[in-house]
Amino acid sequence: MTTGELEVGGAGSLGIAFETTAGTYEAPDKWIPIRSETLLDASVPIYRMNIVGTANRNGVIPGYKLANGDFVFEVTADVMPYLLMAARMTVVRTGLVAPFTYTATPTSIAKSTTAAPATPADPVTCTNKTLSVLIQRSKIPMAYLGCSVGHLAFTIDAGVLLCTVSLVGFGEETESTETPSYADSVPFGPGKLLLESPTGTSRPDVDTFSFEINDNGTPQNRLTGSRFAAYNSWGEREVSGSFEHDFENTDDFDAFMAGDISTIHFTATNTADDSIDIVVAQKVLDSYPVHLSGLGNLVVAQTTYHGLGDASNDDYTITVVTNEDVT
Repeated sequence: MTTGELEVGGAGSLGIAFETTAGTYEAPDKWIPIRSETLLDASVPIYRMNIVGTANRNGVIPGYKLANGDFVFEVTADVMPYLLMAARMTVVRTGLVAPFTYTATPTSIAKSTTAAPATPADPVTCTNKTLSVLIQRSKIPMAYLGCSVGHLAFTIDAGVLLCTVSLVGFGEETESTETPSYADSVPFGPGKLLLESPTGTSRPDVDTFSFEINDNGTPQNRLTGSRFAAYNSWGEREVSGSFEHDFENTDDFDAFMAGDISTIHFTATNTADDSIDIVVAQKVLDSYPVHLSGLGNLVVAQTTYHGLGDASNDDYTITVVTNEDVT
């Protein structure tokens, strides 16, 4: 039994590290300031329901172990490369000295592995790593092993760019307490965000924006002699999002009715060496509700979209510029 001390959530912490061997714990070397988290060991016990002269369940067998859940954080450029490298993406880093540019594009691989650390080169491809995630709650350290990013969801809250990261992993175990150390990073807040739709056309009429990548990650258990998952798999990819705009003309409505395909380009910039750029090469609107919602309410359209990909165009490209050196 591990004994801690009852605390409020704000006293907790979350740290991550790339694993050398998938599912083998590594102590955190990157700590992330988070708003909330819901990670858990999602093991399901197998109840014995044998016919033995009673209507009761009559025993239990420990089931396979797996981990899943989310954490939400204020997006900073120094954190993003770690998450992109643990997702179903190819990440190419350019630059031998800071600032570094990380360009992430989707792949269609089926399962997670753990890539060896890259040797210094320019450019260098860093891809498909698993994470150890340590969460300290009430001074009790709980580690989630073999974690992959299955879903990223970017949203804007009061002008601040947030990201919800959904993880899947092999399972949970208790580890040693660590002392957090946080970088002095700046989130992307009001005045730092810009949307173009299509690319090159700024949208001063838009006040909300979201962008999601869902690769439907699932832990996979196999006959390995262990209750821990053997690897994480990814399934069908869905790229989607939404934005709300002042309803002053029918340009977007006409595109929706015609089924037009266009680009969408979102940038978050603090400085030249601190930025995130998201491009959806083929965006199609899939709903366009616009209503008279109240006596004094502005008339706005709440559009949703899907991103498409084919042999010539990636679903999306995410480019991060930061002084953080990640391989």
